[in-house]
Amino acid sequence: MKDRIVAERYASALLNVAKKRGKAEQVFDNLENLKKIISENASLRIFLESPHITQEDKMSFIKKVFGGSFDETAMNFLLILVKKYRLKFLREIIEEYERLYDIERAVQKTEVITAYPLDDISVAKLRTAIEASMKKSVKMCFLVDPKILGGVIIKTPNLIIDGSIRRKLNDLSYSIAALKV
Repeated sequence: MKDRIVAERYASALLNVAKKRGKAEQVFDNLENLKKIISENASLRIFLESPHITQEDKMSFIKKVFGGSFDETAMNFLLILVKKYRLKFLREIIEEYERLYDIERAVQKTEVITAYPLDDISVAKLRTAIEASMKKSVKMCFLVDPKILGGVIIKTPNLIIDGSIRRKLNDLSYSIAALKV
């Protein structure tokens, strides 16, 4: 619960400052890159979250590693997180910033589950169909689940469309079982 509150407050404040400076998209890109780096490098995450490493060491490390590539707003934000002992909430703050920025841009996060990876042409067709039906831009996250056998499952926060073969087979089996002969 505390994680959520901290993430909402810091992400909201960062988005407000970034919008005022006209840097919301650049900060978004910086945070996306940082999230990827942290998820791929467990030792970096442990270093940043460790209470045994001084604030000064963390700040100098952040300035050295991200200083040349990060926007000033994003860099200052990271340094504030160090000063306020909030780096342990970094992942949650980044995810909340992404969520708020998507709302700001009217982008709908959509999870697409298929039995196998889709090629670029199928992804483009699916994106066009989803955006046309939702009348919004979509940010698609793809997952592969061979258990669905085929078809596609599309999940948004407000809607689930299950067009999987597994669901259709289940529906068929319930229909057959309900038949009275």
